[in-house]
Amino acid sequence: MTKPNEQPDPQRKPERLKNKKINTNKELLVELFQMIKEHKKWWLLPFLLVLAFLSIFVNLAGNSSILPAIYALF
Repeated sequence: MTKPNEQPDPQRKPERLKNKKINTNKELLVELFQMIKEHKKWWLLPFLLVLAFLSIFVNLAGNSSILPAIYALF
């Protein structure tokens, strides 16, 4: 804790963040699903699935060998 006349050091991390490990993508997805389940926000699931599909689609469209097959779909 800082004293009244001291300015906090912006480079210093709070104690609670020092020991916290960085989440992996899998842990993030599990935590997101748990949040949806606990708060009963099932209406978010279709939006997240469409967002995931679009991100996969954009990544595949960037690959030139897949691009003609994507054009054939439309």
